[in-house]
Amino acid sequence: MVLKLTNVVKHVVLSCTLAGLFTVSVFAQEINVLDQNGKGLENMVVYLLPKHSVSAEGVDNKKKAEVHQVDKQFSPYITVVQKGKDVVFVNEDDITHHIYSALGPKRFSFKLRTEQQQQIINFEQTGHVSMGCNVHDWMSGHLLVVDTPFYGITDKQGRVSFDHIADDEYQVIVWHPQLNMPNNQISETRQLVASQAQVVPINVVADFDDIPEQRSLDEFEFLEGY
Repeated sequence: MVLKLTNVVKHVVLSCTLAGLFTVSVFAQEINVLDQNGKGLENMVVYLLPKHSVSAEGVDNKKKAEVHQVDKQFSPYITVVQKGKDVVFVNEDDITHHIYSALGPKRFSFKLRTEQQQQIINFEQTGHVSMGCNVHDWMSGHLLVVDTPFYGITDKQGRVSFDHIADDEYQVIVWHPQLNMPNNQISETRQLVASQAQVVPINVVADFDDIPEQRSLDEFEFLEGY
């Protein structure tokens, strides 16, 4: 009986210790992405890779990501989604689009007519998916597939918040398709603590390419065969 009770006590102590190590955050952990002059960078993808296996309980990653075609442009220009999740392509224009990706972890090509409205694609592999339209060759959009539930895109102040993370060491990765760095990203290792509200600055000391003009020069429409 004494031996059994001792094992139970050890199990309880171990469980409490592990729970303490991986306490889920009740405070917002905020990443602030800044340029070389200390100004916030908008529309930067930020995602966190924990050193250990941590709980993603409470993270809202069930909602499907959506890529719209509005006024012959991809909206948003950049989308991020977790590996294994669906992306919904929605045509809000009154014309046909022919969406494609020729490179990256998922190659696809489909016509999206006005009466069809949407197409759902599941992304099973991580990586950068560059998108275009065969009808409107100036259209460009980007999709990043990540292997973590902890991701977001910065606001106008360069900030993104993570509300449900555990105490751990994280690789903080900042990505943008026009960032002139290997794989269009920078990364830093940071310790995030669940019991503290933190603002973690990440400085991007690199240049950016210009975002391509999302507008035709002559608005020529080639719809034959569509």
